Amino acid sequence: MRNDLKSILANAAKMKKEPKKGQKPHEPLKGKVLGMVFEKPSLRTRISFEIAMAQLGGKSIYISPEEVGIGKRESAHDVGKVLSRYVNAIVYRAFSNKVMRELAEHATVPVINGLDDIEHPCQCVGDLLTIQEKKAKLAGLKLAYIGDGNNVCNSLMLSAAIVGMNMRAATPKDYRPNLDILAKAQEIAKATGCTTEVMSNPFQAVEGADVVYTDTWVSMGQEAEREQREKIFLPYQVNEKLCEKANKDYIFMHCLPAHRGFEVSAEVIDGSHSVVFDQAENRVHAQKAILVAVLS
Repeated sequence: MRNDLKSILANAAKMKKEPKKGQKPHEPLKGKVLGMVFEKPSLRTRISFEIAMAQLGGKSIYISPEEVGIGKRESAHDVGKVLSRYVNAIVYRAFSNKVMRELAEHATVPVINGLDDIEHPCQCVGDLLTIQEKKAKLAGLKLAYIGDGNNVCNSLMLSAAIVGMNMRAATPKDYRPNLDILAKAQEIAKATGCTTEVMSNPFQAVEGADVVYTDTWVSMGQEAEREQREKIFLPYQVNEKLCEKANKDYIFMHCLPAHRGFEVSAEVIDGSHSVVFDQAENRVHAQKAILVAVLS
């Protein structure tokens, strides 16, 4: 698992530099087709996969919620089996991790998790690539995640543990990350010589951090909870006062979309420590490496 992730990150960094001027494009996925089943709207995940597939010589087909209706119009079982006859791999952006796993179980081609309610692994590959670029290493760094213990937080815990990065997640007590994933991350961290901690105090989490990370307080499907969530999460805003506890050369990250004045202040996200747009760009290079890993 660790070697797989290290290989993907190394390949992503390599492909980001290619092709050099005057070189012929490297198209290892020429003739391959990627099916993209999206139940949720997307900017970065959809566009980065489409661009990645095109740059690798392949093609992608976007399939909207109205065209499939998994669980309503068709079962995940049937969608997985049918698409496997048409495409070489599937990217699925789902509301439910359970349905994600069901589709993957019945598909006979690789299924890439483009996001669900529990995990967002592709985001974190791009995140690690960005941290590696900015800090020249991953192992031994300190990552502070502040806010909702959501799918991004869950995947960050696992990926940080795999590469030996210490992580502290500060969340309100009723919005902590998935306990099973936390236990798995702590098990991995023990083997890789780092720590994974969850706490309530954001100032404690940020102290000495090399990376400060946050995400929206209200994810898709949680709009009815907006008012309640904004009150609960207000003490978890990433602002200049909070970031004074981080290392002087910390970087700020956000998977976007961002809401200035809520989970992060404008001064931080638009300030000199912010790498959010480098982070967004690196989704393309991360997706390329993931696609090559599963399709070559």
